[in-house]
Order: sequence, then structure tokens, then C-alpha cells
Amino acid sequence: MPIDCLAGLNARQQEAVRHHQGPLLVVAGAGSGKTRVITHRVASLIQEGVRPDRILAITFTNKAAGEMQERIEGLLGLKTPWITTFHSAGLRIMKLEQSRLGFEHPFTILDEDDQRRMLRRVVKEMELNPKDHDPRAVGSQISRWKNRLLTPDKVPAQDEYDTFLKIYYRYTELTQIECVVDFDDLLLRPVLMFEEDEELRQQYQERFPFVLIDEYQDTNEAQYRLVRLLGGHGNVCATGDPDQAIYGWRGADIHNILNFEKDFPGCTTVLLEQNYRSTQTILRAAQAVVEHNTQRKDKTIFSEKESGDPITLITVDDQDDEAMAVAAACQRLHDKDGRSYSDIAVFYRTNHQGRAIEEWLNRRGLPYRIVGATRFYDRAEVKDLLAYARLLINPRDQVSFERAVNTPRRGVGDRTLDIIRDMALDEECAIPDIFLDDSLLDRVAVGRASKPLRGLAHTWRRLHALDRADAARCLRAILDITGLEDYHLQDDPEKGQERLWNLGEVISAAEQFVATHADGGLAAYLDHVSLITAVDNRRGGEDEAVSLMTLHASKGLEYPVVFITACEQGVLPLVRHGATPDYEEERRLMYVGITRAQERLFLSRSVTRSQFGQTKRNPPSMFLAEIPDECIQHYDRSTIRSARGDIEDFREGPSYPIDSLARQLLDDAWSPEPMHERPAPPASSAPPQTAVDPETLRAQGLLTTGSALKAALRSKGSAQGLAASRSAKAAATADSAPIVLPGDPFQPGDMVVHQLYGPGHVRELQGPSNDRRIRIDFDDGTSREMFLHFVGDKLKRL
Repeated sequence: MPIDCLAGLNARQQEAVRHHQGPLLVVAGAGSGKTRVITHRVASLIQEGVRPDRILAITFTNKAAGEMQERIEGLLGLKTPWITTFHSAGLRIMKLEQSRLGFEHPFTILDEDDQRRMLRRVVKEMELNPKDHDPRAVGSQISRWKNRLLTPDKVPAQDEYDTFLKIYYRYTELTQIECVVDFDDLLLRPVLMFEEDEELRQQYQERFPFVLIDEYQDTNEAQYRLVRLLGGHGNVCATGDPDQAIYGWRGADIHNILNFEKDFPGCTTVLLEQNYRSTQTILRAAQAVVEHNTQRKDKTIFSEKESGDPITLITVDDQDDEAMAVAAACQRLHDKDGRSYSDIAVFYRTNHQGRAIEEWLNRRGLPYRIVGATRFYDRAEVKDLLAYARLLINPRDQVSFERAVNTPRRGVGDRTLDIIRDMALDEECAIPDIFLDDSLLDRVAVGRASKPLRGLAHTWRRLHALDRADAARCLRAILDITGLEDYHLQDDPEKGQERLWNLGEVISAAEQFVATHADGGLAAYLDHVSLITAVDNRRGGEDEAVSLMTLHASKGLEYPVVFITACEQGVLPLVRHGATPDYEEERRLMYVGITRAQERLFLSRSVTRSQFGQTKRNPPSMFLAEIPDECIQHYDRSTIRSARGDIEDFREGPSYPIDSLARQLLDDAWSPEPMHERPAPPASSAPPQTAVDPETLRAQGLLTTGSALKAALRSKGSAQGLAASRSAKAAATADSAPIVLPGDPFQPGDMVVHQLYGPGHVRELQGPSNDRRIRIDFDDGTSREMFLHFVGDKLKRL
């Protein structure tokens, strides 16, 4: 029985569904019913007599393809065989045309691990240094070349990639010999076949007279070329939204959708502007932000819903207060407003920012799930650092030893490890103790195992000598001694910066722990982390839970209540060291986040934010100034400086009205809790202490930010302690007078360059000569403190 494919659609949606011949561009604003339009258009084509197997509909994920398939099957009761992803379509074409690929046998597909093993084999065969030619780094570069359709003979000469190119040549030869392809070949090979064989190209254009491409703004060069080749007949429908193009960092090119009308002359363009998801206030804010971009298709999203509640801007002192406020609001929304926890989502720009939020949700006993990522303390780089820390506390922790022994890679093989384990059993000692005893070490560090084991012994002896009384300083020293930062930066260049941030977040968490607990030692901190992860694991399967995710992971999702955290310049928009900020893409990311909210939107920022134990003052995000004043109400709990004053640096116009509803949600977050206080000294100890002036101690080079908080929290009485801690935070951000000791290799004001963090200038040196620390303000806006005796040749004077 025929169905009405236009039923329930608005006028613009109907126009797109009725358009059957010629190129069509559907610019679909957020929440405008794009998927509904695509599926109804396919159904309409089939009802007009087009065979289902002659329609090629391509999207980016299996989930999206499956949803389209289900909707069409629900409408017509039949399946459309070529609703698929780009890579699945490429694979099917390659299987159909296998005889053209030159393989002697049916080909198989290499997964990432298989590809790395093959690249490792090539590096060994070519007698190259494996440290300089890590399979992850080489594989990432080869992938970039393939996605730009560059076979080895087409790669332009680049000295820095000379050996990578040689590896690419040999790797390509081996894949042909061994009849294997990698994931990127699933696009590269079909494109090359169609470009080289006009007859084959025409066959597929006749086979698929109707081509539909979803999320066209996310296509890279290889995907774009495949569409142009298959859609040479011009009967191509592309749907997407330039305002939601957020994957430029992985090769997507927004110009593909912006130039669609030029690529396909005679194109009809339909704008889907009515939003069915969000209130008008939320949409007005999103529109105001994205209109500052120049690379976009002009459209104005609107809703027929009521204006709804104003957007709430929360301003606090630091990221711990921010997480505390978000957790408190989630609990009140559930307990007082009757919201399900699954109605609530919390977004952040980068994964490491989720750590503090996870901890505060745990403290309040609230269920949560991580969407599209791993829980903070389960991330590999975090577990690597904590494995070394656990070994310092418990040398018999064999699980931690086996994780640490070859991280970074040292070349200690399984056979050598078996010998070490047997020796530890025979000598009735912990495995790390072997590396402290020269006589035991001499017995096992022989032959090829000598160099890696003696290197490990040198590292372990330095670690073993560390003072463990301050968890943050100890963890910072572990990073310096082991070289974990360098390792993770080089091991996977694409994810290296994110991993460095996660390691820095561990230091910040430890700094916060030291500042707020009577015992701030390494053992106590590890116990604290174990309790957090145990609670995480117990809550992992709950259905009703707050959703935590990055802004990138939020695309395509929607929630009644959304929090966007860290709305600060340098964080959102993100500014990476050594890279030119792409403010337009960052603005599109903000737009995506805002338009996920259906009913209530909270934006939060902290006046200061810490990383690697270093505190940085961030101005408010430039995007806050782009939101109309009348859309925002303010909840300001900052004590360091008036946040309204900060924001007015970015905007002209009235200050924000006070958000009374947010006050009801959040005021109880600042009620003193026992876990925030440092307990009073026992009666037998020294006389009761009053609050210590942290600025005096800092001027003497004896007090770090964490120490300032500890001094404040030692003050008698919870209310006074809380107030003093606020004052300490403010004081700890001020500059102190520089102190130079004889023999200091650097002086305040020196221009320097660091191997990892780039150029900067020395702000100050602190501490006694045997424990000297240097603080550097880097050009990327970060400030870092390092131990001088661990810096080595990583830091040089300019």
C-alpha cells in the first residue's frame, strides 16, 4: 500500500523530498529533522519506481546507516542494500572488482595492530632505529598521505619524512605481495580504479543513478573524490551543515560543502532552518555565536517552542569549584526538580577536564557514564604513571612492575623477565630490589639484556630515592625521571598532546589532594585514587546516569539539560602549543554543544585553572561575549576577581542579571563538608596554629600553590578555613619576588626553549639548592614548574 512520503514534513522538508532529478544540497541546521528528510526522500524515490539497489546512500557511521535502514524498512517494509558507510561501500566495490587489484589471492584487511606489526617488520628489515620510526607515528603519516590520495610515487619530497616515505614504499610492496589492505585503502583503491578506468567509472554511475551523501561537511579529500567520480551524472544529493564542521583536525574539509554548488552546476539548495529540539533562547545564543564565522552558508535556525529559561553562566575560582558546582546542580535537578540523571549531560573540550567532574560526582554518590571515551583513571597513560607510583609504595606489586618495565619501551624481553621473576623467588625479594643490588643485577644483566636492564636499574634507583611525603611533587618527579611525557608524545603523535594533558591532570589532582588532606603523601593519594576507581567500576552499568563527554562526542546527541564547562580563552576555544588556533572550527564546536540542549543550558568557567600543578588565569571565552546579554543570567561565586568585570573586557553592554534559579540549585554546593577540611592537630602536638600568610612564605620561595592552600586549611574552624583557602588561592596566583642562588643555571627573565613546551621566559626559581625548582611562562600561555636537576638538556637558553 503506497504511503504519503510528505506526511508530517514542513514545507522545506517536503521540497527536499520531492526533488528527484539533478544535484541537491540540503543545508540542515541542528535539530531540523535531517535524517527524516533523507529517509523519506529514499522512500519517495522507491515509490516513484526506482529500484532500491540503484540508490547509493552513504553516511559516516554504522549506527547512522543502521538507523536509516530501519526507518526506510519501517516506511516501506523492504531493505535498501546500498545504505552504507564510505569504507563499507569501498570494501564492497573492491570485492566486486577484485580481479582489477592485482592480488593473487582474495585480500584480507589489516586492523591497526596488524598494520603496526607489519610496519615494525619493515623498520627492522630496513635496519632503521625503531625509536625514531615508531609504527604509530609512521602509520599516522601513511594514513594522512592516503587520505590525500598520495601513493608513494606522488608524495612530494620532504626531508623530514624521507625515511617515512621509504617505509611507505616497502609497506605498499608488502601489502601487495601478501594480499592485504589497510583501512585507508578502502577509499584510496576505489578512487584510483575509477580515475584510471573511465569505462568502469561509467558502469558504476549507471549502476547508481541516485547518490545521497550525509554529513557532507565531514568529508575528506578521498571521500570527496569518490563522490565526484560516482556522481559524475550530477544526480547527487548532499546533506549537511557547515556550522557543524568540527573534524578539520582529522582531514575533513569544510570547502567540500561550501563549494558543492560550484562542483555540481544547476544545484538546488534547500535550507532546513526550523529546529524541533531546543528552546528559542538556546537557538538565539547558538545563532549569535556561529554568525561570527565567515566560512558558512547563511541560514537562521528558529523554533516554534517558547523562549524557555535563560542560559545560566556559572563563574567560580577554579576547576575544583566548577566540578563541585556542576555535581551539586545535577543532584538538585534530580532531587528537587524530578529530573532523571539520564536527562543531564556535561560537556568539556578535552578529555582530561572530565577528571574533576568525575571525582565530584563520585563524592556525591551520583551515577554517571563516560560517552565515547575511557574513564579518566582507566586511561593508559594515567595507569602508566600510577604503576610507577604504586611500585614505590609496594615493590612486590608485580602487575605494576609488568606495566612499567617496558613503558617507555626498553627492550626487556619475556625470557629476561622470566629470569628476573625466578631470581626474585629464589632470593625472596621484590623484583625492583634486584635493581638496587649490584651483585644480583650483575647476575641477570648479561649479554643482550645488559643494556636495557642497567638502564632500568639507573631509573629505578633514582625513583627509589624520591621523597614520597608530597604526592604531587613525587609524581612530577616520576614523569621527569621516566620520560613518560616524551614517550607518550612520540608514541602516538595524533593523541600525544591529549595524553600529556591527562598526565598533567594527574599532577593537578594530586596537588588538590595534598592541599586538602592531612596526609598528602603518595601512599594516601594512591588509596584515594583506588577508592574513586572502585566506585567508578560499581556504577559503570547504571542506565540512569549523568552523561560526560567531549564536545566532539556530543555531536548527533540531545539532552534536556546540558552543561558546557571551561568556557575560557585558551580552553574553549582551545589553543594548542605550536599550532595556529582555528577559531572558526572552535566556534562551530561551541555551536554544536549549545544546540544539544533541549530545555536548559548551563555554561561554566573558572577564573583560574591548573595543570601540572601550575595555576593559570584564563579570561572568559570570546564566545561568551558573542551571546546576547538578554539570553544569559549570571551565578558568580568567584572570590579572586569579579568575573563580570572580566567578561566586560570582551563586551559592551549591561552586566548579566543574577540567576535566582541557579542560586537555588547551587548555593548548597559551598556548604563546608568534612572531606574538604584538614583535621585539627592532635592535642599532643604543637600549639594551635592560626592562618599563615602564604604570600610571605611564597616571597621566600618556600611555598607553592598547594602549600598555600595547606597553610590556609590548617587554620582553626571550618568556616574560617574555607574563607582562608579562598584567600590563599587568590594570593597564590600573584607573582613573588625572584630569588637567585649562586650556581643557578638560569635567572628570572631569561628567554628559554623547552624540548616539549617550546619557547618561554623564566619567571622565578624556588627552593633550596638541593631541591631547586624553576617556573617558566611559556608562549602558549601556560606556566610550568620543573625540578632543575631533572630538566637536563631539555631546557636551553635562547
